[in-house]
Amino acid sequence: MRAQGLHGRQLVRDHEAADSIARVDRSRFEAFSDGVFAVAITLLALDLAVAGPGEESLLSKLGHHWPSFAAYVISFFMIGIIWVNHHALVQNIAVFNRTLMYLNMLLLMFVVAIPFATATMAAYLAGGGGDAEVAAALYAIALEAMGLSFALIFEWTVRDDARLHQPLPSARRWEARLRFYGGQIMYIAAIGVAFVAPAAVLVMSALAAVYYLTPAPHLPGHRRPGTGQPPQDSPETRPTSRTLRGLAGGRQTATAWHRFHLRPEPQVQSSLRPRLASALA
Repeated sequence: MRAQGLHGRQLVRDHEAADSIARVDRSRFEAFSDGVFAVAITLLALDLAVAGPGEESLLSKLGHHWPSFAAYVISFFMIGIIWVNHHALVQNIAVFNRTLMYLNMLLLMFVVAIPFATATMAAYLAGGGGDAEVAAALYAIALEAMGLSFALIFEWTVRDDARLHQPLPSARRWEARLRFYGGQIMYIAAIGVAFVAPAAVLVMSALAAVYYLTPAPHLPGHRRPGTGQPPQDSPETRPTSRTLRGLAGGRQTATAWHRFHLRPEPQVQSSLRPRLASALA
């Protein structure tokens, strides 16, 4: 019995260590992503400047800068919506590997390019002509590239049910894909429209932002509202291993561990350890 108890304790310690590594990976993943989003959304404001006092009135100067203000508002909400959807998607991811890290870096690369495309379009849009068309097309291309890189992360998550806390049912995957790629059609159309009516690209981008404001079927709520806890029937609360039950010496211990081993809250973690120790004694 003593040998069995010692082996059970070691098994729990091994699981705690593995869980600590997983949580560090998640925390670094989220912290790095949030930092890049914050920088990108801050860079948008750098183009909001007008010339100092002169012969022209301030109101007139502000009027001449309408492309900058319009592009700023649209791009700000666009990056903010991307961040919200990115957060919702990441919260449901159970596995973080190198492939996901690189896909996320690709997304962040295009997110940071949005301020550059925004500033370029704002500088050339009011002047009209071929430069305005190219600037508007560049803006639409940046948004399309961002959308496609986000789509790669989404496709990575649905390729394997084990990668998500709450896998998307097979019957709903094409529904989610259609919902996800709907905005991409708008961006692609905007690239062509840019060479006909550059200012219309701003309107189309705003419509795409509104489209992505609504909840998507591939981002289901994975916490019970108001509790901060996973649903009772989710993989986070469902025992998944018989091996731990046998070695640790108790069904209750294994159930408790598997209920919280993916992302234990600090208060749960502190209260769980004494119970594990007494159960394994």
